[in-house]
Amino acid sequence: MVDGRDQNFNAVRYLHEFSYRHSQRHPAPTESGIRGTAGSVGSDVLYLDFRYRQDFEFNDGRQAFMLDIQRGEDLDGLYERQIFGFRHQLMEKTEIWLQGDVTADKSTADVYFSVRRYLGNESWLHASWILPDTYFNTKSDTGDEFDTEPATAFLQWHQPLNGADDALGTTLSLNYSPEAVIVSETSQLRAESESFSAALTHDWLLPNWLLTMDVAGERTRRAYQLNQAEGEVKAADFDRYLWELTLQATYIPHPNRPSVGLRYLSVREQGYFGRNLDDVGDIDRREPMIFGSLRFAISERAFFTPEIYASYVNIDQRFESGRNRNRDENGFIGKLAFPFEYLMSAEDRAVLTISPSILLHELRFGGGNLQVHWPL
Repeated sequence: MVDGRDQNFNAVRYLHEFSYRHSQRHPAPTESGIRGTAGSVGSDVLYLDFRYRQDFEFNDGRQAFMLDIQRGEDLDGLYERQIFGFRHQLMEKTEIWLQGDVTADKSTADVYFSVRRYLGNESWLHASWILPDTYFNTKSDTGDEFDTEPATAFLQWHQPLNGADDALGTTLSLNYSPEAVIVSETSQLRAESESFSAALTHDWLLPNWLLTMDVAGERTRRAYQLNQAEGEVKAADFDRYLWELTLQATYIPHPNRPSVGLRYLSVREQGYFGRNLDDVGDIDRREPMIFGSLRFAISERAFFTPEIYASYVNIDQRFESGRNRNRDENGFIGKLAFPFEYLMSAEDRAVLTISPSILLHELRFGGGNLQVHWPL
């Protein structure tokens, strides 16, 4: 909201991120376990998406202490969360949750109030009211203050696919953060922010095919009043529109499980990007992609899954100050990845994946990817 991201994304940034997506369905984001992926997206930049989630149940599962550690990245930069909490079975099919994002700086602690209702056919509905930086105005010694305190409403529905793997099914997630206003003496600005995001994942299990669809979108609006060195106040807005669609089909009967997919990404960002980049710009990116993979068994525990990604990028990027690079790029970019998977424990379904890659459009090393998945 104040700082924004500190990176000016290069032409292959989103190609890298997509190729580093989680290769294993377990543990799913809604399940207990360790799931992490890390990969190079630049000569000195590492992309990381890590989560360790576990419930410590007692009283026959009616209560539990919960631990949820996250480190990841979105279009506003890096984030870290160390969420501890407690859940209680209020009724037969209803739970209440109380959680907090615990940090050494009390002013940045978040509080989560949640209710989960279990429906028929193993589906559930989860609703949360989140208070970011709950004690900021009373605990911060920076001189910064919220005029309108931030909050987020979160709603998620999950329906497993009948008779299939629990990770298959339909998951719908909605996030809405109403307008929040902060006055920052540290950064010499006043900022207003409002955002909405949604994501849908849906699986179809046919006699010979597994079909998957992922849809996601985001709308963010901000307004800034920037204090200038000469004492003037400059007004600047910011708008972001993002949407992406991914379709993938896997042929199940074949021993090599051939898979092919299509993806389309559109990102439009206009205005002031925050104090980190400290610049006004206009970024318009459209990236259609086709991708595919095969899977070969090396042994009972080891697998080789070569992947290919081919995209035609359209990037129009302009900044006012000259400190950040402008881009006008249209053309093919591609990548060959060579993931090696090792099943560390068949009983625990713990998988280690190492994946070097080659950039096809430049014929050079395209970075590496390390993944760990361990359901608990």
